[in-house]
Amino acid sequence: MKIRIPKQIKIATHTYKVRLNSREAIAGGSAGLTKHIYEEIILDNLVPPSQLNQIFLHEVLHMIERYFVVKLEDNDIDRIAEGLAMFLFDNLGIEFVWDDIEKGEQ
Repeated sequence: MKIRIPKQIKIATHTYKVRLNSREAIAGGSAGLTKHIYEEIILDNLVPPSQLNQIFLHEVLHMIERYFVVKLEDNDIDRIAEGLAMFLFDNLGIEFVWDDIEKGEQ
């Protein structure tokens, strides 16, 4: 089942814009980053699709952690995101489609 990643996602009362921008993500020191003050998730669009999907889930978990006051270390979030990715993609046959997401600098 194909699921289109929306341009915006909402967690609690907060709506974040989702963007692909390799240069900005790398400048932030990783392949993905969540800018809570600007309500943005920025992902490196040059990584392979399987990594992009896991990184997106990782950043969504950071939003959940922040707004539902869950205390997790970054390594915990990484493991949970990887497990969630395996469940969604390997067991349920879900495929993320990134066509609607704005692509920035590479």
